[in-house]
Amino acid sequence: MDPAMLQAMQNMTPEEAEAIKANLSDEEREAMEKKQEQMKRGMASFMHMTQKLAPSTEDPDAEVPQMKMVRAIATNPKMDMFFSTSPGLLGDLEHDKAKEALSRVEDKLEEIGALEKDELNDMEPEEHWRNAVLMVWHMYKQKPGLEDFAESLPGELDHFRGLVNSIATQQILIECQMLMPQNRWVQVTIANAKLSALMANCLWSHTDPAALTKMNKITSDDGLPEPQLTLTAKCGPRESAGDTVTAGQHVLVTAELHRGHAASADQVAQPACNNPQGIYEAYWLYIEGIKPAGTANSLIVAKPMVVTDLKSTSVSGEAVFQAPSVPGKYFLRVHVLSTSVIGVNLTTDTKFIVEEDDVPNLE
Repeated sequence: MDPAMLQAMQNMTPEEAEAIKANLSDEEREAMEKKQEQMKRGMASFMHMTQKLAPSTEDPDAEVPQMKMVRAIATNPKMDMFFSTSPGLLGDLEHDKAKEALSRVEDKLEEIGALEKDELNDMEPEEHWRNAVLMVWHMYKQKPGLEDFAESLPGELDHFRGLVNSIATQQILIECQMLMPQNRWVQVTIANAKLSALMANCLWSHTDPAALTKMNKITSDDGLPEPQLTLTAKCGPRESAGDTVTAGQHVLVTAELHRGHAASADQVAQPACNNPQGIYEAYWLYIEGIKPAGTANSLIVAKPMVVTDLKSTSVSGEAVFQAPSVPGKYFLRVHVLSTSVIGVNLTTDTKFIVEEDDVPNLE
């Protein structure tokens, strides 16, 4: 069925929608109802994340703690939907044994500092606690020193750990990655990107040398070098040089990501790419408008920056928006992060000046 028609039906009365359904084949009707149900689930999931992650009015620009993200995902209705066919804590594993195994994992995570003592005790129902424990364990299970402990756990726990990761990364986090920027929440968007990279790689830290070593092994196995990145940015009038813009005109922001790890010019062939788009590296460019104290900063731009040629020494991203009508100096913060490689979190500031339009109106 035409996606445009499906979207239009969302705004119809039940009677109008039923009239259209009556003219569809059984196959078309089944496909349409399945798509409508997916859209409904997606909206419920996103509304849940929005409610759980909304910035506080007291400090709207505060960093979002990783555990706040974990809790929001662990209680997301999509988790309940995917686990509905396995009502036990860990599938067919007897309840007491499943709970004992999860409690052992929780205790170990507290022991190594991944969780605060009794941090998850308030999570109810029990399934939400299970989801949170499995998410944190997924990130930490490869940390050096935990090999014997991981081997001692029942296979069912590892199966459900993988399932939780699949739902979190392929459903919830990617959904937020695409939709959360609509709310203009800078720190929530950044926290989502950071957690995405950790979950995707089964790693626990963006700064721990041991985690970065494991990340380098993952990229090198794909034939890719360790990222060596620096970020610069500038902004000013779209049609001329400088950083002064007339009120109401367009501002151009240019972010340049310099690749110190670019392949040499005489390299004959690139390694095989693992995606049909031919993308070797992908980053997210976020541009934050800095507001006066007491007013929440705003996410102005969220867009991808991709590398399809490993010889490229840089990759750039641009954004255009209308200058404010009030003269003054305005500041922007430019962020570049990766949702697939840990340790990529670059930030730089830039500014532009708005001057009053002194051209008189013509009558």
